[in-house]
Amino acid sequence: MADFVEEIERFLASFSPEENTLSRHAFRALLDGQPATVAELPAALGLPPAVVEAAVENLTKRGTMVVESDTGRIVGVRGLSLVEANHRFILEGRELYAWCAVDAVGIPAALGADARVDSHCHHCRAPLTLELKGGTVEAPDGLVIWAVERDLTRSLRTHT
Repeated sequence: MADFVEEIERFLASFSPEENTLSRHAFRALLDGQPATVAELPAALGLPPAVVEAAVENLTKRGTMVVESDTGRIVGVRGLSLVEANHRFILEGRELYAWCAVDAVGIPAALGADARVDSHCHHCRAPLTLELKGGTVEAPDGLVIWAVERDLTRSLRTHT
């Protein structure tokens, strides 16, 4: 387990300060249901356009950001998405999606929020629902959330 945590720490440390700033801004915008656009980021973040473009390109390439090509809207970042995905959650009356079950539970838990998570069994595809109250999971007996060890160099969105 220690090796896995260390690998995650190395992965998170591999992002530049600009990439982290951009990701946080886009994440907050998604939580508010108002996706940021790539065009607005230089002014919003006080960064040169070339720096923003490079950060968006790298985050997209690494699979931690999704940008609509026709609108420039950032519709997914760091596991949170406005685009339908396998794991849905309702947070403050807003329907959001997550790229993996851990994010679907972890995002509302980290926010200390009330939420409902709708997902499915990884093996048999049976529907699963759980509630969070104040960030604490209230799950039916026997419900397990698991994550497999994976190659952190692959796209988080594609391979989770």
